[in-house]
Amino acid sequence: MQKLENKQRLDWLDVLKCIAMFAVITGHAANGETPDTLKFYIYSFHMPLFFIISGMTFYIQTSRRDYSISEMFINKCRTLLWPYLIFNLLVLPLWYVYFKLFDPSMGTIKGLLISIFYSNPTWSSLPISASWFLTTLFLAMMLFFVVIKACKGKDLPVFILCALLGIGGYITTLFDATDISWPWHLPGALIACMLVMMGYLFMKHLNRFDEVIFGANKNGPLWAAGSKTIVIAVLWIVGALIAGCVIARFNAKISMNLNDYGNFVLFIGAVVAFSLMFYVLSRMIPPLAVFKLVGRNTIVYLCTHELGIIAMTVLSPATNHFVTSYPVLAALVIFIALLPVAYVVERWLPFLIGRKPRKS
Repeated sequence: MQKLENKQRLDWLDVLKCIAMFAVITGHAANGETPDTLKFYIYSFHMPLFFIISGMTFYIQTSRRDYSISEMFINKCRTLLWPYLIFNLLVLPLWYVYFKLFDPSMGTIKGLLISIFYSNPTWSSLPISASWFLTTLFLAMMLFFVVIKACKGKDLPVFILCALLGIGGYITTLFDATDISWPWHLPGALIACMLVMMGYLFMKHLNRFDEVIFGANKNGPLWAAGSKTIVIAVLWIVGALIAGCVIARFNAKISMNLNDYGNFVLFIGAVVAFSLMFYVLSRMIPPLAVFKLVGRNTIVYLCTHELGIIAMTVLSPATNHFVTSYPVLAALVIFIALLPVAYVVERWLPFLIGRKPRKS
């Protein structure tokens, strides 16, 4: 079982969150005139990867203290539902002005308020469309926590039950009845529960996975390891990247937001391959302070990056062309621009994301 006393082992998790968030921003920026190839591959893993990462952090949280179901419910209301609600309400006036100026047919204040509580942008536009992830994650984590309690933490029953829930969620997406657009992405929450389980068990048995991947339990940073370990890591990164791209290419375009998964086996295969690649990559990158800042504040990035994309697309024809033609560079600009926002929220406005002020 993974030992959590080693702080260094948690630094790479912030790096992993940072990489995943950059992929999310790039995927959302790649909605213009650029070839669809980039978005195709990013969408095959970016939101599933965040559910897996959430499972990793969930293991860390639950291994440090015991929670009752009511305590976990309150905790997730505070850390997921509260940021979802507060950021959507804060953005609501800006989004309404955007509707009035650029597309009056898109919505009304009443419609936007209803959409916030329904939390499914395929049914009605959310002020922050990416925030559907938070309500879906809330359902997935609470469901997963109930499964853990019911199975008394035993790995095999947890794995089987969550896999069945994920398959059941996928089956519901195959019927036309899903066109009603379930509130809070219910079918997606069942699949997300399976992804959370994957991250949870991966973190729980991280030492064993490291032994398989690197041939030994690597407690320290890989960039400081010997040349043999670095070569092994690079080979895993390249191999997982190739496997992920090949598997994704045989599948349809993925969108958890739209409940589009294509072939479920191929969907899971691509997610596993890309997740493995990013895990090893995160162990190779030094945990700079900027990466850890982003890793601690991914909710801030999730709830604000679309404003940056919209601002760049409407600011001028030149900035719009920049976003549509160079989404990776545009994502990098937005990523850097949001660093002070993340710092301000963490330092002076932590209540926005349901936290207490960080100790100096």
